[in-house]
Amino acid sequence: MPIYLKFGGRFMILVVAMVLTALAVNLFIECNIGSDTLTVLLDGLHKSTGMSVGLTSFFVNMVLLAAGLLLNRKSIGFSSMIYSFFVGPFINWIHPFIAHMELSDLSLFIKIVIVILANFCYSITYVLLMKFGNGMYAIDAVLRYTESKFGLRYDIGRIGVDAIFLSTGFFFGGIVGIGTVIAFALTGPGTLLLEKILFIPLQKKSRNKITP
Repeated sequence: MPIYLKFGGRFMILVVAMVLTALAVNLFIECNIGSDTLTVLLDGLHKSTGMSVGLTSFFVNMVLLAAGLLLNRKSIGFSSMIYSFFVGPFINWIHPFIAHMELSDLSLFIKIVIVILANFCYSITYVLLMKFGNGMYAIDAVLRYTESKFGLRYDIGRIGVDAIFLSTGFFFGGIVGIGTVIAFALTGPGTLLLEKILFIPLQKKSRNKITP
């Protein structure tokens, strides 16, 4: 495959990932029943500073990207940079469409369904970035550095980062609720499930074609 087609395909997948992330963030915030830890942080900073959610996302991602470049530069690639710079504008671009839906006025049951959908969007994003991305997400790059340098297991470090995001976001006014519990419960398992559904059959098919 020509390199420009391969690059173009990866870029389009990255755009899809950013759109799904932006959709998830806006669905979480507009439902107003709690969200994943990073969105709680963005929501809190948005409410306390008056900046748009997309702009707060941009600043947070710039801090994380700088930390990733400083501590684990070899794990930061094309996808890491593009995602960090442009997911914030995508959040702002999608926000008016979601805000006009007035999700906060819906019943709790419908809000829970929408929050589950938001988690589904996040899970697809993570799978796409893992399978087709070039470079880690900045948070993961930092956590992999601390794992190799100090022996702090990735999963323990991730819990610590989530706790910092959650507590800081809550302190600044971010909403913590049933949506947060759903995000904790579904994002990880949902990502693993989608990875198996979307890619394991393709890998088996590819191996069967190669086998004489």
